[in-house]
Amino acid sequence: MARPEAGRRIRARHAPSPGIIDGVTSIGLEHLARTAYEAHRGAYAEGRPPWEDVTEEEQQAWRAAVSAVAGQTGVTLTDAEPVPVQALLVQAGDQRLSFQAEFVAGRQGALALGDEFASNQHARFQMAHGLWYVKDLGSTNGTWLNGRRIHAPQRLKKGDKIKIGHTVLIVVSA
Repeated sequence: MARPEAGRRIRARHAPSPGIIDGVTSIGLEHLARTAYEAHRGAYAEGRPPWEDVTEEEQQAWRAAVSAVAGQTGVTLTDAEPVPVQALLVQAGDQRLSFQAEFVAGRQGALALGDEFASNQHARFQMAHGLWYVKDLGSTNGTWLNGRRIHAPQRLKKGDKIKIGHTVLIVVSA
């Protein structure tokens, strides 16, 4: 049994069976399918719904695809716990805010800005492939990253400056 990081256990065994795998727990399969879907979703500039809003049929298709890929490699995951998510820590003025999951910034949303130059739903912050991205949601005044207006999702890194309306957010860690 391999033990990558504390609190996360992954057991791998080689199995010659191709196709759909019997040994993947429903929790492990669900986690892998969700991770694959979110990576796929993050690769597209136009909006795709979050995992929770996808139809059960589409979720089942993602589970089957992940299971089939694992079967072709000959490795099955029999016990997988969710991978810890890297929080996004931003500073707005003298306030530091931490986010663990996708959120929207604007006059409404998880990051509510009291800025009349921000749109109600101005920008979406989301994670894909373990990295944080920002995407403008068709706002009137645009979303700016390090002085440049963005037109597609952009990866965030420490020190980045995101301008929404007249509000500047600084990425402390991503």
